[in-house]
Amino acid sequence: MMSRLILVLGIAAMASSLAIAQPYPSKPIRIIVPLGAGGATDVVARVIAGKLGERLGQTVVIENRPGAEGIIGLEAAAKAAPDGYTLALGSSSTMAANFTLRSKLPFHPVNDFVPVTMALKNAFNLFVVHPGVPAQTLKEFIALATASPGKLFYGTATSGSKLCTEMFKTMAGVNLSMVNYKSTAQALTDLMGGQLQFVCEPVGTSIAAVNAGKLRALAVTSLTRIAAAPNVPTVTESGLAGFEYSAWVGVFAPIGTSRAIVDKLNTEFAQVLKHPETVSKIESVGFDPMIGGPEELATLLRTEIARAAQVIKDAGIRPE
Repeated sequence: MMSRLILVLGIAAMASSLAIAQPYPSKPIRIIVPLGAGGATDVVARVIAGKLGERLGQTVVIENRPGAEGIIGLEAAAKAAPDGYTLALGSSSTMAANFTLRSKLPFHPVNDFVPVTMALKNAFNLFVVHPGVPAQTLKEFIALATASPGKLFYGTATSGSKLCTEMFKTMAGVNLSMVNYKSTAQALTDLMGGQLQFVCEPVGTSIAAVNAGKLRALAVTSLTRIAAAPNVPTVTESGLAGFEYSAWVGVFAPIGTSRAIVDKLNTEFAQVLKHPETVSKIESVGFDPMIGGPEELATLLRTEIARAAQVIKDAGIRPE
C-alpha cells in the first residue's frame, strides 16, 4: 500500500510539474471589455484579439461586461487570477474619470492592476445637437444655453463623456442639465428623438448619425480638425481657446501578474498594433494606434487621474 501511495503521489507531482512547466500561454486568454458589444472600442478589441491569438497560438476571447460606466467589467478583471489569462481594456474614462467622479470604487486603478500595453489614443469627441436646436455653431449654442440656464439637457453614459461636458460647461460658463443613461446608444437615440438637446460622445459612435443628417455636429474636441469630420470646426476655433479632450485605451492585468508574462504580452501587442489591417480598423473608428510599455501606460494613467481631478475641482463636482 505504501508503495502504491508513493507511486500515486509521484505521478501527481510529475503532472503538476509538467503543468507548471508549460510555456505561456497554454490555454485561451480572455480580454474583458467593460462596455457593450458593437461600440468602437469593442470593434477594435475584436480585431486586436484575432491578431493576438494568431501570434500566440491560442484563442483570445472578448468578453463584454458592460454596466456602471465600466466598473462592473473592471471589478471582475481586478478579482481574476493573476496568471495572464485574464486581461482588461481600461481607459481614461473607465479608470481615471471613474476614480475621480466616484467616492468609492470596488477596485483601485493603480493598486489593483498591472499596466500591460498602450493600445489606442486620440479618441476625440463631437459636440452634437438635435437638428431642431436653433444653433448652427457652438457659439450660438453657448448663447442659447446662457439665455436658458438649466433648461437644455445633455445625456451621458460614461464618465468620460461627463468629464468632457463638465470641462465645456466650466469654460463656456453655461449650465446644462444632465441625464444619465446605461449606454451611449440610448443617449444618442434620445438625442435623435428630441428628448435631449446636446451630447458629447466619441467621433466613432456619433459620426454616422451626423453624416445621415440625424444629428448636427457643432465642434470636435481636438486641437486641429480631424479626417473623420473635416468640416467640423474645433472647440478652439469656436471660441474656447485651448479646449481639448481625447480618450485613450490600454490593456491591464490583475495585480500580481508576473513581469515575464507582461513583457511577453507587451511585445506581442506591439506587433499586432503595427499590423496594417489593425491600423486600418483602428483609424476607421476614429482612434490612432498607441504603442508603449507598461511604465509609459502607468505614467499616462496617473497623469489622467490628476487631470480629471482638476476638472471636477474646477467644476465644483462632489464625487458620487
